[in-house]
Amino acid sequence: MSDSSIAHERYVLFTSFKRDGSAVGTAVWISPFESGRACFTTGGDSAKVKRLRNNPRVTLQVCDYKGRTKPGTPVIEATARVVTGAECEPVNVAMRKKYAVQFRLLEWTTAITSKVKRQSVADAGVIIDFH
Repeated sequence: MSDSSIAHERYVLFTSFKRDGSAVGTAVWISPFESGRACFTTGGDSAKVKRLRNNPRVTLQVCDYKGRTKPGTPVIEATARVVTGAECEPVNVAMRKKYAVQFRLLEWTTAITSKVKRQSVADAGVIIDFH
């Protein structure tokens, strides 16, 4: 598996690192992005965004929807950066293209939930660069 081919998987364990170096993994949907990169969306106030602002180092590994990694799949080292506003729209386009109706339903339900619970919507994108 080439590093960028992981973007074609359905779920990926995205691991970012705290200031003390400890790893925190989260299962995410992921999509291929321009120039052989990958991307996904998240809330701009999420913990992973805060961790990325301090340390761009990440790892990715194929997993299921609960974040359980598939035995024998490689751990891929990469760097990631957060984009917001107009820079986030290409990430949304890539995610809509790959996940179609499912992503649109997620956008819709997240928008409703954010109004009821006063939580953030998926208003940030994460762009992953492979080494």
